[in-house]
Amino acid sequence: MALQANDVISRKSAYASRVRDDLVFFDETLGKYFATGGVGADIWEIIETPRSIAEICAALLERYEVDAETCRKDTERFVEELLEAGLVERA
Repeated sequence: MALQANDVISRKSAYASRVRDDLVFFDETLGKYFATGGVGADIWEIIETPRSIAEICAALLERYEVDAETCRKDTERFVEELLEAGLVERA
């Protein structure tokens, strides 16, 4: 099911650590690693408390020079990857 602007995303239990500008996740229950660059690390920070896709995009638009449509598409794609990896869930 495609993500919608009002879908709220929350973190699941995973350990995360910054390595330079990257963020490395480890999900102990799945025994999987997942790494992301700077923007992905920012998204992880933003969803420290559950946030909607629209709220995530609004926060990113304040930090980066990107048009709203590109931000939305890229954010949805990244969050879908996090969902598939089991690192986040729809609240």
